[in-house]
Amino acid sequence: MINYRTYEAEDFLFDASFRQWTTESSPQAALFWNRWLAQNPDRADVVRQAQELVRALDAHYRDDATENRLADELNRLVGKAVEHRDTELDVPVRPLGQRLWWRWAVAASVLLISLSTWLFVNRAPKPATDPYEYLTKTVTLPLQEKVNTGPKAINILLSDGSVVTLNPNSRLSYPERFDNTTRTVYLSGEAFFDVMKNPAKPFLIYANQTVTKVLGTSFLVRAYTGEKDVTVMVKTGRVSVYSQKDYELAQQSGLRRVEGVVLTPNQQMTYNLEENKLVKALVAKPAALIANRPSREQVFEDAPVDKVFSSIERMYGIKLLFDEEALANCLVNLTFNEENLLERLDVICQTIGASYEVLDGQIVITSKGCH
Repeated sequence: MINYRTYEAEDFLFDASFRQWTTESSPQAALFWNRWLAQNPDRADVVRQAQELVRALDAHYRDDATENRLADELNRLVGKAVEHRDTELDVPVRPLGQRLWWRWAVAASVLLISLSTWLFVNRAPKPATDPYEYLTKTVTLPLQEKVNTGPKAINILLSDGSVVTLNPNSRLSYPERFDNTTRTVYLSGEAFFDVMKNPAKPFLIYANQTVTKVLGTSFLVRAYTGEKDVTVMVKTGRVSVYSQKDYELAQQSGLRRVEGVVLTPNQQMTYNLEENKLVKALVAKPAALIANRPSREQVFEDAPVDKVFSSIERMYGIKLLFDEEALANCLVNLTFNEENLLERLDVICQTIGASYEVLDGQIVITSKGCH
């Protein structure tokens, strides 16, 4: 039986079961290694080091990360390291399959240096002229993209009910459905975000080397490619802004605290790309923020509900599907100001006894009508 307690980080790399546990969803491998790690907690640091090396190799060969490919690369690195050390010590080179413990001891230091150098060269992200292009091509979750090439802002309804007002010459990429942990989108250009509140699922905007994190609020992000600054201005709620490098480093290392800037209404953050510096300040002209989207105030007195829905469609640029004949007798008296899209629909539907759901970027309203 293999004595894994004697293994160092480089030894684990040659174990197929260990690599399956690290890079694949193998129940059998997971059961074995989780149990072994629970029984040998003092080996956790060595195992963690080995996993980082395996993941780096797997990421480098993401399109062809077969067991043979990974094993060949490991064997090549080990062989090169041992050959180099054996040459220096004038020791005959044995076949790689005869991995005697004395040879591992001799080659270990050279192997780790070789692996560290290889990982630094191959694991580091290749420089991208456009951070937006790089991020949207490397993310694992399928994305759909909206591009605004027109002269006016357009509104985009996301699957969680959040609304993004995308300004001209801007692009937004987002998943059709968000995953179970976060709501992540990618922006190039300028957009106003009206985010639905969900404390259990943070909303993240990646924009030109910055990450903006919110739970539910409204704010503007300006991050055009070619401009030296990224700007975030808050209308309502609280917003946290980080440099992308600091945010991702904290996520990878498991740190709970990451240096950033917290913004409240009428505050803004400017991130200088050349100096990698976050600067917090007051918004000089709050009205300029509101000018990037339509007025939010709506007043309806004895208004047919189909007219109310039409007004909301024009304001948000989002299609509302409903049965006009069934709602022909429905009249409402309502005033809206700071409510977001779904809050307005909640009020209307409660008033007329209707319900709605978000489907494929549209809102479907169901009602038995008014009598």
